[in-house]
This record gives sequence, C-alpha cells and structure tokens, in this order.
Amino acid sequence: VNEMPSIQGKIVEYYTRRAVPSAVVIVNDRSTVTDQAGRFSMTVPLGVVTIKVTHRQFYDYITSLNITASIAYDIGIITLQSKVRAL
Repeated sequence: VNEMPSIQGKIVEYYTRRAVPSAVVIVNDRSTVTDQAGRFSMTVPLGVVTIKVTHRQFYDYITSLNITASIAYDIGIITLQSKVRAL
C-alpha cells in the first residue's frame, strides 16, 4: 500500500494566539478548512509544495515545503495577521 504523505498543523491569530476556524488551507490543487480548534490535516504530493492559508479576516500566509517521504509532517503553528487591528 502506497501511503500518501500528509501535513497537519494549526492556524492561530498572531497577537492573541487564538485558533482561527474556517481558514482555507490550499496545497497545490487541494484544499481543506480548519476546524474549530484551528487544526487541519490533508494528503499532499511528494516534492516541493506551496502551502497557502486564506481567511477573509486575515492576510494570506504562503510558504513552501519539500515533501520527501510518505509520512505525516506536522508543520506546527502558523500565525495569521489580522486585517482589523483591535484597539
């Protein structure tokens, strides 16, 4: 059985460290949405992938990752900067 590599992580707000639910995580042509705890996981292809995180209340986050083995990669915590500054 050929295991697909996968990534998992958590999306939080930069200043408050609060989880960001309903953020869209896009990897190449695949996408998923974070849960209430800001967590996501998805299968990804081997090779260099582009990871983009979008949410209408936050600025986009984009990074690249080189997927070299068919394992689960925990990419940890990704922080998003809010478009609206709390006063």
